Amino acid sequence: MAIEVNACEICGGALTCAAADLPGYLAPRVFTVFDCARCHTMVASPKTVDESVYDAIYKLPGGPPGYDRNLQLAREAKRKVDPLTYLASRSDAFWAVDRALARTRARTVLEIGCGLGHLTYALRKAGYEASAIDLSAEAVEAARAAFGDFYRAGSVESLLSEPLMRFDAIVMVEVVEHLEAPLDVLKGSMRLLNPGGCLILTTPNRTYFGYDAAWTTDLPPVHLWWFSEPSLEAVARALNCSVSFIDFSAYSARFPQVIGYTSPRDHMLDESGRLIRRENALVSSARRLGILHEAHWFATSALGRVGVRGHTEARRSTMAATLSLNPSGRSPSATDC
Repeated sequence: MAIEVNACEICGGALTCAAADLPGYLAPRVFTVFDCARCHTMVASPKTVDESVYDAIYKLPGGPPGYDRNLQLAREAKRKVDPLTYLASRSDAFWAVDRALARTRARTVLEIGCGLGHLTYALRKAGYEASAIDLSAEAVEAARAAFGDFYRAGSVESLLSEPLMRFDAIVMVEVVEHLEAPLDVLKGSMRLLNPGGCLILTTPNRTYFGYDAAWTTDLPPVHLWWFSEPSLEAVARALNCSVSFIDFSAYSARFPQVIGYTSPRDHMLDESGRLIRRENALVSSARRLGILHEAHWFATSALGRVGVRGHTEARRSTMAATLSLNPSGRSPSATDC
């Protein structure tokens, strides 16, 4: 029987235990997962970022499944005349960011959690005054080496004390699900916006899978949260802003999502950081050669050309939303945080 525990950090609703023995990304750890019936947010416990897991991920040659795609995209983006169009065609998250920004009058853009730096680079090539910040000094060093001096290591809090650090738009791609305190980070981020500004974020979408689905996102502590559309509506209320969701119908018509992401039911890495997950020889070879995701793009685009449609056209396993300041331009105050 589910056990009621503390209130949901997102909306204040009651949490119940959804799973008491979810395998962690790194063996032999297990996690408890709690579910909020009011806003349909799932959260893992212990809710603590573990840097040793990320160290293990980035030590793997080419990266584990999922992370290898970023390496491929970063490599290819630098070779493209129009890297933003390239990224938008290869990733629904980047397509959503491109679409959302195009609807604004944003000139200055900050990417929070830039990773390898390819999106910020692509935005600059598209004409935005884009810069980026990431907690990882190693990631920032790699981004600078690849794309230029548009990146800095640090936190959102480190920017709040700099009055000139204000932006028309902030972008967070697949970041909030990794954070210990996402609401605090989002509140701080909104304070970095100019009046009329917006924050565009993407994150795995629980609503796409249905609220009875088990934890169908990366295993904790890589992902500590699994958000739904009602989750982000609750976030908007907490931040005193409005929220709108990106309709993926146009993207899905070109690149149908016929296979939803399925999280592994066991650890991804063993205690030594070696990959546990086994793949068939064809997939494994394509991943090692760095062509797996390009092959997937060709296959899905071919399906789109012949009229195949995905599970749901408007929704995908990725959720994208725009959080906009209220008409007065007021952002959350320091006391709100």
